[in-house]
Amino acid sequence: MPRDIEVDVAPWKNDAQFVYSVTYDEGTLDALVNSYPIHEEHGIPGHICQVTGFLGKQRLDRGTNLFDVFYLNEDQIRFLVDRGWTFSSHSHTHVPTGQEGIDLDLEVRLSKYELERATGLSVDIITYWGNTALKDQIIPIAREAGYLGVLSIDYPLNSSDFDVWDIGRGTIGRDLDGWVDNPSTAIYRHTKDAFPGHLTQENTRGKWLVDLTHVIAERLPPRVPESAWNRCCTPDILNARLAEVRAVWGDELWAAVPEDVVHYTLLRRSAEVGVESRGPDRAVCTVSLGELPNAVSRRDLTFRAATNWDGIKIDGGAVETRSSNGSFVWTAPVADGTEFVLEAI
Repeated sequence: MPRDIEVDVAPWKNDAQFVYSVTYDEGTLDALVNSYPIHEEHGIPGHICQVTGFLGKQRLDRGTNLFDVFYLNEDQIRFLVDRGWTFSSHSHTHVPTGQEGIDLDLEVRLSKYELERATGLSVDIITYWGNTALKDQIIPIAREAGYLGVLSIDYPLNSSDFDVWDIGRGTIGRDLDGWVDNPSTAIYRHTKDAFPGHLTQENTRGKWLVDLTHVIAERLPPRVPESAWNRCCTPDILNARLAEVRAVWGDELWAAVPEDVVHYTLLRRSAEVGVESRGPDRAVCTVSLGELPNAVSRRDLTFRAATNWDGIKIDGGAVETRSSNGSFVWTAPVADGTEFVLEAI
């Protein structure tokens, strides 16, 4: 390796200092009507954990207390997909996890097939429904079915070494005691415990936060119990959350759908970077990829070159972006054997 340059792969794409995703369990119509415009305003894509057995239907009672809600149909799903939203499986029927004789092939495999048909995309993630009671049974089936990871529940801050089969999420819920009088400080029923002082850079630097919520509406249908609000919220609450994320992290934010983070992470973990000197002001950086699932289709990696050179060109193009520690940063597609020519300027 040349004495005056070292290259590594950044933990997060574009050397982001904070990664943020928003997920909506169930896949109800309000995600399009109420949530989508707010996401557009803040430039943050959304992700829906879709129950596939109720597409285009009203759910009347089975498996949840969020009954009487209406689910997205295939045209509405495609509308969101065309605008950068992504979908994971949230089972086919949302069957209670304590019920006898659950057909996990139906809930895990069929839901993937149905959702891929509806979205026109590969479905790479499955999301636990209800709780994590069936995790030891779901994960082997999910692996065999071709999923790349699982969205879980609780411990919302994920470090860059997170387990793709146990991705933490924290709930945004309407605080039943205080949200009306002071919504700006009573937004986070669960996640506020993880963020004393809310979303500060000190608390969240280098982390990936996956927010979890359900219905976004001013009110739920009459038969839904009030207790369900602890995992649902209003459009104003969602707007406040996204505005806060943007305000705290600005250009250092990677606002990502979960699939992008999983793909980047699996690619990063498989990559080895070698640097060979070709003189005092030139080097070749070679990327080798180890075992990588074929389903990892997003192949961009972010590299950081630490050097005492005053400037740097990558394959003839000058790199202007620097990380917080002064390294030169670039993002590029890679394959096994990709080479970058690094030159001092």
